[in-house]
Amino acid sequence: MSGINGYDSVNTLFSSLGNKADSTSGGLYGINLADYASIQNGSYSKLVKAYYAMDDADASKTNSKNDTDDSDQTLAEIKNATASLKESAQALYGSKSLFEKNADGEYDMEAIYEKVNAFIEDYNATIESVGSAETESIAKAGANMVNAATNYADMFSKIGITISESDYSLSIDKEKFMEARVTDIKSIFSGVGSFAYQIGAKASRINTMVADKVSSTVTFGAGKDSDKTSSTSKDSAGTIAKVKEDANNLLATGTDLYKNRTLFRQDLDGNYDTEAILDELSAFIEDYNNLIISAENAKSSGITNAVASMTGIADGYRNELAAIGITIDEEDNTLQFHEDAFLKADMSEAKSLLIGNTSFVYKATVKAAMVVNQAETESAKSNTYTEDAKYANNYNTGTILNGTV
Repeated sequence: MSGINGYDSVNTLFSSLGNKADSTSGGLYGINLADYASIQNGSYSKLVKAYYAMDDADASKTNSKNDTDDSDQTLAEIKNATASLKESAQALYGSKSLFEKNADGEYDMEAIYEKVNAFIEDYNATIESVGSAETESIAKAGANMVNAATNYADMFSKIGITISESDYSLSIDKEKFMEARVTDIKSIFSGVGSFAYQIGAKASRINTMVADKVSSTVTFGAGKDSDKTSSTSKDSAGTIAKVKEDANNLLATGTDLYKNRTLFRQDLDGNYDTEAILDELSAFIEDYNNLIISAENAKSSGITNAVASMTGIADGYRNELAAIGITIDEEDNTLQFHEDAFLKADMSEAKSLLIGNTSFVYKATVKAAMVVNQAETESAKSNTYTEDAKYANNYNTGTILNGTV
């Protein structure tokens, strides 16, 4: 993705914001208890135990940060597991070639199986590590991941994947998997909006959560205080940098999308280039979700308010987005893309939401520019600690919006 400097006059983003209400909405990490009737038999194991027993956490253990009940070792294990899961999920949902036929008109089922099996192994390692967490936010995020898997139980059964009743881990029957329909496998693991994508996003969220807590533990030598700074920013340099990177990515993909007025041009037969549309829309949704995830750990009000304003834009378009196969996750405000529903939707409605200076994409892109501005403001504050416990002497080089928010 090219950075913000690759675009002409970001201030033009403000030329026409339209009349949609710009309300704000916050993310929720709560568990939908209606989806957990089955836990009454005690089978939900460590995740739910961790969720409901937060008040019993042992305050005497060695903690990484005041707002976590977990040791550095536990957090490191979770961080490593979720990093691996992010990669194996990406290898599935982000790969088109994996689910394409070869020159002989056959699918490479062995290659598909290996990717799915690696994903399952990483998923199980993540569930096990998060199951040891006693920090409320991490435990809830882990429970949400399990909830996403249980929602796919019926689809899993068609391709030889089962969910354990004791610990909710996944297992795969290779023989049944190899005989399954590729269309069923693809619907679960391929593309933005798939199960693999959802789990990758949730793993990314947990990883960011944990990384923030680990990086906040700093030691500056014997006799020196830790976790203190003269910076007026409430966020670490690492948190700010990640938010800025993701906001710049969204600014880039959003600008590419809303300016692409030829994207919905029909050919002589009246058909749309659906592959090109799906590619650009999927990239936008992925970058939109990445920004929400990275901003969850931000404490600076400028950043959090700008992101909340962006999710408020989406909430204002909730019904229109749903009509073209894009729904809003009630737990975290990320966008979920349902490709099949999109392809059945009215393309004129899709075009009005995605293209032009009055579209949803345009307005979300404006908010991404605001997030970049706020991240630059925070990074310009001197003496922000870096993740390796060193000072980053930052200097203000101006803002992309010339001070306008």
